[in-house]
Amino acid sequence: MADSTQPALIDQNLPRFNTDEVLWYKNGIWGDAGYAIPNPLGKTLTSNGDIFDLHATLGRVMFELLHQEDIVSFSRPPTRKQWLYDLHQMCVVGRKRLADLTRMPNDGNGLDVQHAKPNKRQFVVYPVPYFGGRIRNADVQKYATIAMLCLSEIMQQTDNDIVGYVTPTFTSQIGKYLQEILAQMSMKFFGYARAEAYKPDFALKDEDFAKYDPSKLMLNVEMTEERPPDQWWPTTNDLSLIRNLPINKALLLAERWPSGPTLYSGDASQWPGAGKAGSDPNTNPSGTVSGQATGDSTTTSFIPNPNAAP
Repeated sequence: MADSTQPALIDQNLPRFNTDEVLWYKNGIWGDAGYAIPNPLGKTLTSNGDIFDLHATLGRVMFELLHQEDIVSFSRPPTRKQWLYDLHQMCVVGRKRLADLTRMPNDGNGLDVQHAKPNKRQFVVYPVPYFGGRIRNADVQKYATIAMLCLSEIMQQTDNDIVGYVTPTFTSQIGKYLQEILAQMSMKFFGYARAEAYKPDFALKDEDFAKYDPSKLMLNVEMTEERPPDQWWPTTNDLSLIRNLPINKALLLAERWPSGPTLYSGDASQWPGAGKAGSDPNTNPSGTVSGQATGDSTTTSFIPNPNAAP
């Protein structure tokens, strides 16, 4: 017999997908275009209004970012400075709101509900283009993946049973996703070192955006690509049909994205050069390239294999 004292946040009538992966929103043309929604693993309700608002805000920001002209019309990096700025703001503002909502164990401030509880609210989702190579910019795809995992994580946290605040555990776990996006973007496009980018209070400065010049940090081949094929992309009116969807409604049209092992084959179904001993004569055994040899003062050393024999 179920324990009646435990909140039933799992809807037993929802479909089961047997996966914790991001879900394919297979709804007509949206499914054909590879749209996706976060996976709540059946936990679609929350008693915490602050978590509901945070989840909806982050979902909407990514929805808007992934339908901007940078993504629709251009597949090659780098993205425009404004796109990166908006992503940066999502991370730093999200971090601030998490901190504001967090009640530490020795904090006596805030609301303590004793004899009442709000009605549970159903999370809302904003389907985004995701599967089938729809997003051809690898960096944007990475940020979209981290954001979708973050939204899935938010819905599954036990703080959804709390009213009026969140715990440090919730803030730490969800903040890690925002920190990862911020750090990856800052290292790739603004040249920050890993140790600096992962500091808890790190944020890009106005002068970083004013001096934005990705050509100094990217290879030529990364900045060129063939034109993308003609594809259907939704208009603003089309997008109004999938904004702010109750997640239970979206899950009825969701499926697991079909995937299987990727087969790599060279000559005779082997990796090219498989089984051949030797080393590349153009590679320094230490794995380093001197700045003098490249004429680039920003050259850094590769990380040596810690398990390599001396």
